[in-house]
Amino acid sequence: MQCGDALSFRSYGPAGHSHSHAHLQLVLPLHGSLELEIEGRGGRLDAARGALVLPGAAHVQSGNGRNRFLIVDCDSALLARSQLERAQQRPFLQVSGAARSLLEFIEIRTGTQPNVSTALAQHALPLLLDALFAAPVAAAPSGAALRRLSAQILEAPGQAWSLARMAQVAGVGLTALHGLFKREYGLTPAQWLLQQRLQLAQRQLA
Repeated sequence: MQCGDALSFRSYGPAGHSHSHAHLQLVLPLHGSLELEIEGRGGRLDAARGALVLPGAAHVQSGNGRNRFLIVDCDSALLARSQLERAQQRPFLQVSGAARSLLEFIEIRTGTQPNVSTALAQHALPLLLDALFAAPVAAAPSGAALRRLSAQILEAPGQAWSLARMAQVAGVGLTALHGLFKREYGLTPAQWLLQQRLQLAQRQLA
């Protein structure tokens, strides 16, 4: 299987079935969320969390509402042995800010087509894998991280937005999360979230 030919977009319904395949598969989030169980290990994919499904691993998924994921199907030789061994124990992976930007770029360039062009895949995939699996580099929190988090909260303000989840989606620590909200909104994350929920309730009553 040539990885450059095997990047596609997929949405999932609420009822999946257990299956496996002979190739390596990356499930990377674009919009919405997905419950995924891999060899008995369950997890939720949303915004900053993807999954690495090893060849032969039985898995089943259930989509939550509107969702869209970038699927990478390729040979396991693409990754180092240490990365494959890690995936056996921890199949879920964090999507860094750099990887997130690449995913958004791939989606924009592909538009409504179900498959990523071979030319784009061949150029973007190495960068995407490097962003996903390279050692993280510390970076200053940015307004872009806060805007990404705010947009996702506003899509579903009634969900359980704990501080830990908010920090994970923004890709920052708890201290940096408070600093971002204070700088941009003059509020703590909890105060801002409460404000959004109150405004939503007011609109619904109106």
